[in-house]
Amino acid sequence: MLWAILSVLSGLWDAVMFALMKKLSSVNNTIVVWVQFAFALPFLALILFFSYPDRIDSGVYMVAIANALLYLGSTFLFLKALNISKLSVSLPMLSFTPLFLLVISYFTLKEIPSFTGFIGIMLIVVGAYTINLKSGKGFLEPFLSIFKVKGSLYILIVAFIWSITSILFKKGILMSSPVYFTTLVYIIVSAVMVPFLLVNAENKIKDLKSNFKLLLFLGLMSGLMNLTASFAMLYAIVPYVISLKRTGLIFSVLIGYFFFNEKYIRKSLAGTLIMIAGGVLITLF
Repeated sequence: MLWAILSVLSGLWDAVMFALMKKLSSVNNTIVVWVQFAFALPFLALILFFSYPDRIDSGVYMVAIANALLYLGSTFLFLKALNISKLSVSLPMLSFTPLFLLVISYFTLKEIPSFTGFIGIMLIVVGAYTINLKSGKGFLEPFLSIFKVKGSLYILIVAFIWSITSILFKKGILMSSPVYFTTLVYIIVSAVMVPFLLVNAENKIKDLKSNFKLLLFLGLMSGLMNLTASFAMLYAIVPYVISLKRTGLIFSVLIGYFFFNEKYIRKSLAGTLIMIAGGVLITLF
């Protein structure tokens, strides 16, 4: 049961991160992406100091580099998609990450969900897809939009990449520890992004200074999000963890309603109930 709580908490931190990114929409994308990793490092380093792993497989560094590069590329692709298409059309594509994981985790980690677990995953996918439907133009519109809207295609690619990074994350934490691998990935991403920060550095420094508190909070949420998901992966198969993490969309709906005056909460109720049912199946059966 602990893994389920950690997975849902990871979804909560993810929802808070998305709300902060929405709040910081006027800030340079490079800064927003970089602080998610760099500003989490002091927090992660402190935890690592008290929980350094006894065993570290030498292969963990190649896994961390691959994970970091894929994660970084997908984050920029995600932001690009949000800039060129409507959220209501593109975001439902993220719901397909657990479906990709069902196939990828089987072939890479030999992880197979139970029958009820499989049904639970499918319910969460349907519920997540439903929650993101806000345009009112039909249930299949987001799916069909991948053939005509670049943003939707980009988000679908992101969903696929995130399924790969989730598998790499599990491999990495099994080769070291959740804290060590998370810290390692965050160090690599932070370092790789330094050259991008030097372009128009003066403007980026202004953005950083004027939004420092929110950016610091964003970094902390990012570290917590990946740590809780990593610890959950120690005790459950990846498709279960990421599916329950997707219930963070429920928190996103609530945050949008109470803090951004978004009034679509009733339309999202059906999707919320479907996701809760899926979560119950995965956790209890």
